[in-house]
Amino acid sequence: MTQIPVDQILTRYFSASAAGRHPATVERYGRVFNHLRLFLDQEGHSTVSVDTAALLALERQFEPAGAFERVLGAEELVFALPRFLSGAWLLPDFHDRLAQISLISRLVQWLCSRELVDSRWHRHAVMQTRAAAEKARRRATT
Repeated sequence: MTQIPVDQILTRYFSASAAGRHPATVERYGRVFNHLRLFLDQEGHSTVSVDTAALLALERQFEPAGAFERVLGAEELVFALPRFLSGAWLLPDFHDRLAQISLISRLVQWLCSRELVDSRWHRHAVMQTRAAAEKARRRATT
């Protein structure tokens, strides 16, 4: 697996997802993108190993914002995504929340299809994200 920084992964994915969409949808996707980046800055360290969290702490000494996105790759991202779909991190606007759930669910598929994450090796994280997306969908529509 090639280690591509999360920043590049998310930029490519969200750009491709927004291509050709209605301007309101593009704005919504932008809000999800920014919210995900905030999540990774604030809670990304809690979804990685102790050693990786220490590396993030060192990176933050040089540049506090965006350490997770600069240093880590798809494998660490896929383990963080289920928590991003938890109630605490779901966007307040109903349509933004639905876009968040859909985009993150598709992001996991995108990571696997591009072989940035081995779906067999990271099966647990992939399944957790899918389960979190389904739970968030049920919560969003009730």
